[in-house]
Amino acid sequence: MRVSFKELLHKYNAGECTPEERAIIESWYHQLELPGLKELTDEQLLEIEQLTPSLPAKQRERLRWVPVAAAVAVLVTVGGYFLYHSGSVPEPQPLAIIQDDALPGSDKAVLTLANGQRITLADAKNGELAKQGGITIKKKADGELNYTNGEEQDEDALSMINTVSTPRGGKHHLVLADGTQVWLNAASSITYPVAFNNQEREVKITGEAYFEVAQHVGQPFRVVCKGQRIDVLGTHFNVNAYPDEPVIKTTLLQGAVRVTADGGESALLKPGQQAVLNSLQHVTVSSVIPETAIDWKEGDFIFKNETLPDIMRKVSRWYDVDVDYGHYNNSKLTFSGEVSRSRNLSVVLKMLEATAAVKFTVKNNHITIADK
Repeated sequence: MRVSFKELLHKYNAGECTPEERAIIESWYHQLELPGLKELTDEQLLEIEQLTPSLPAKQRERLRWVPVAAAVAVLVTVGGYFLYHSGSVPEPQPLAIIQDDALPGSDKAVLTLANGQRITLADAKNGELAKQGGITIKKKADGELNYTNGEEQDEDALSMINTVSTPRGGKHHLVLADGTQVWLNAASSITYPVAFNNQEREVKITGEAYFEVAQHVGQPFRVVCKGQRIDVLGTHFNVNAYPDEPVIKTTLLQGAVRVTADGGESALLKPGQQAVLNSLQHVTVSSVIPETAIDWKEGDFIFKNETLPDIMRKVSRWYDVDVDYGHYNNSKLTFSGEVSRSRNLSVVLKMLEATAAVKFTVKNNHITIADK
């Protein structure tokens, strides 16, 4: 059953909403931080109507059409929506206890040069940061770190190793000397030579990174991370290799890559495929929606049937908070939905809480999960 969002608002005014539909309206309205309501007035309806044109087209569409079913509680907010898969719909409850809200992450990272010098990129001025082996390292106006080959590149540059690392709550974009673009997610790092030789290009990562590899014939590109290596020529792919994740995921968007586990097992990926390496060094390949793997790069959280621990690990890294799962540490509850990573922590938690029988308490950068 599909219901026009505007029709749903009018049903609410007329007192004709089902409990599920009422929960949608009240939860959505709460996210706007407007006064509590017993009935939406015409003025309030107009206010809501005027909000939607400023949203991206795909989000306006999600506000315009809301699936409603007895088995699914749906929360719609400005910038996101969630579906909780359950056998019943929980009654509306007070939302998360937010004593200390957390701001979303931002562009921040540390560059470690070959001589050990550390440069905090968020504090560094735009322009030239350093020169190493004839390679100029610059920070652009948009924060991007850029390596540029000079006319007098030294052979020493090949042995000079740099590292860019992001903290929890950070991200960064850099361009290597060969033109390869790299986006780092929170709590991640990349280690690479200042310049590459003519035979091969190799970098090492921890955490999560998205690559757009510059194609150079006869000069393959290799990414080494926990438990595996990835060999490419010219391609776009994402690697999720966080130490606290149970598996390593390599997702291909364009081109071709070969994933090889340290144990020797390997797989050749086609666009739209994902290789998953487990703790036993076994590689499995499946078709996925690639956009869900690079949601972080595009500024969103996109969840597709993900468990609460899966989601909270991402939340923890982006908002730089710790999580006490209680008895939800191995929860099998699954969620699907989307919300902008530019929203405060409270918005994400309220959306999750309004769709399941859990409650969150946030205090001193610590989230506690408990039953409602």
